[in-house]
Amino acid sequence: MNQKPHTARTLRATALLAVLAFGAAACSSDANDAVTTTSSASQAPTTTATPLPKGDIVATALTSHVFTELAGLAVDAGLVDALRQGPFTVFAPTDAAFDKLPVDVLHTVQDNADTLKTVLLHHVVEGAISPDKLAAGDLKTLAGDSLSVTKVGDSFFVDGNPVGDGVEATNGFVYVMNDVLVPSLGTVVDVAVAFKDAGFGTLVDAVTKAGLVDALSGDGPFTVFAPVDAAFSALPPATLNAALADPKGLLTTVLTYHVVKGRITTDQLKEGDLTTLSGEVLKVTKDADGNWLIDGTPIAVQNIQASNGVIHAMGAVLIPPSVG
Repeated sequence: MNQKPHTARTLRATALLAVLAFGAAACSSDANDAVTTTSSASQAPTTTATPLPKGDIVATALTSHVFTELAGLAVDAGLVDALRQGPFTVFAPTDAAFDKLPVDVLHTVQDNADTLKTVLLHHVVEGAISPDKLAAGDLKTLAGDSLSVTKVGDSFFVDGNPVGDGVEATNGFVYVMNDVLVPSLGTVVDVAVAFKDAGFGTLVDAVTKAGLVDALSGDGPFTVFAPVDAAFSALPPATLNAALADPKGLLTTVLTYHVVKGRITTDQLKEGDLTTLSGEVLKVTKDADGNWLIDGTPIAVQNIQASNGVIHAMGAVLIPPSVG
């Protein structure tokens, strides 16, 4: 995997932090107040109270030192001034969240100004939603689409991803997210095509060759455990060639083994069996660290939303029992 382009954004974020810090010191006698954090999910990502200036959402994100990547992208998208208005609630991906993304996916997002702005605004909701006011339901984002908030026990999830601490800012709240929330770009097929050059190229070609495009573009909903290009490359050449040589038979069997009826985000997964469109069964388990495994393979990138379902990127091709 190539090195991600952190450096330029880090420098811009650092410069912005210096400007904001200077302004806060000059304008506020409360510059040493600690940022307040309130946990909203016991097993979700957390931050610690930081003895730095309490300011607006942008300043709060910067001074937490875990949102450097997000801050840099906000600079790139020209959203800094807008985010200093509000009030807003931001479900903010940490640097660790961006590190989970394949580098090609990150490049695909950042290299298109409109896509970058849409992705970032997908994380922002109008109004200051404090942890005690967060509730299950749909929230309209500044991108014009919606986020689905669910509650399991005492934990909240946004589009299936756990919500961490709520950090109060002067113009809203910042919630810590260890996952990037990817807005729907159309059907599960449309999403895969949009990220074809970012890791789903072989899958798109295989789905097209098997004649499954129309079926997977239907109403669904579908849950797709989608192997990335590296997963196909890891297959023995003879296995891959045999599947590609039999598009209506073996290839279709393998591909439909990765698809389940229904929209199943990771907060809805349960240990047990999932019946696939091939008629065979996937085994869902959880490891000691709480990571979900599908047929023993961990989900690489979870909860990629689509208009007719959800995609979970997988680092291995799942082989049906009838084939393996």
